[in-house]
Formats: sequence, C-alpha cells, structure tokens
Amino acid sequence: MGINDFWDRVRLLIKKRKTTQEQIAGLCGIPYATFRGWIWKDIFPPLTDAYNISRVLGVTVEYLLIGQDTKDKRAELKIRKARSLLHKVDEKLEKMVVEDEKTNVAT
Repeated sequence: MGINDFWDRVRLLIKKRKTTQEQIAGLCGIPYATFRGWIWKDIFPPLTDAYNISRVLGVTVEYLLIGQDTKDKRAELKIRKARSLLHKVDEKLEKMVVEDEKTNVAT
C-alpha cells in the first residue's frame, strides 16, 4: 500500500461522482493548489484533511488507505454467519420432513 493508492482511489471517486479535484478541494476547505500539489507530489494530507476528503467523497479514510472499509468486513462476517444459520435451519427442516414422512407412512 502506498500513497499512490490513496490518490488513485481519490481520483477514481472524483471521476465516478463526475466532479473535479477543484470542487472536492473547495468542499473540504482545502486550497486547490495545496490539494493538487499533494496529488502531484504523492504527499499524504494531514489526517484532518484526509478525513474531510473521505467524508466529501462518501467513504472512510480506511477505504482511501487500503481499499476496504471495516464496515464492509463486519457486513461480510454477518452475512457469513446468517448463511451458516440458514444452512443449519435447512438441515433441521429436512430432518423434520423426513421424520414426518416416515411417521405418515407408518400410520
């Protein structure tokens, strides 16, 4: 992970949102020349500015840094747990159906 990844993600999000670096800088309260310089020189911005950039772009600083949100990880874990529980329920229901069919055949 390098600072290039951070700025690549920023550029991609700016493009996706059909906006400009100048507009994002303005919304963040960062002079455009400063913002452009950070990108051009591959300089990580101060943490408060990184937070403001991420907020304006609708992502977390973590996403800009590593490409993944903690929220995504938590959601993925919840989905896995739900799938596991559904699989267990499905197995139990299948056993109940089989037992019910045996009971109906015996009577």
